[in-house]
Amino acid sequence: MRFARFVLIIQAVIMAGLSLAYWLRPYEMANLNGMLLMESASVSHMRVYYGGLQLGLALFLLWAARAPERARPALVMLMITLLALVLGRLVSLWLDGGALIGFDLVSLIYRVLAALLAAAAWLAIRETPEPEPERIEPPTRRLHDEAPQPFRLGDGPVSDEDIGAEAPAAPFRRGQETSE
Repeated sequence: MRFARFVLIIQAVIMAGLSLAYWLRPYEMANLNGMLLMESASVSHMRVYYGGLQLGLALFLLWAARAPERARPALVMLMITLLALVLGRLVSLWLDGGALIGFDLVSLIYRVLAALLAAAAWLAIRETPEPEPERIEPPTRRLHDEAPQPFRLGDGPVSDEDIGAEAPAAPFRRGQETSE
């Protein structure tokens, strides 16, 4: 589980950092991607989709890293998201005739490696599940080691005087004569 948490936290930090970069420096980040922001609507679009979406994914990954039952679905989401971006880049290269092969190659390699790390973490959790915690029974307190006897009609509560004395031969029953 440590490896899975490590992968989720590292990806969350990277996504949060990119999110802040797109929020604070949208023009520079767009220029790194070969885009030119001409209108204020395009700047807003850059901040919302590139900044906000990555921040949301980063927060989800941090939330998922806190519990083992949430880590596996988060790793699957991370793999699907990264591989979808890789597929989108490869389809784009194919449709563009491979003209931009050097463009964003580092990002493509990073996404493939990150998806492989997420897959490795997912498999590690799958193969070695966390052991169920051992149930500890609450302590019981018994006054006598013998099994409890069923209640009989005429049995009454034991008084403090009876504890020190010997037990009566037979319990009092209705209709019996008392010796008084």
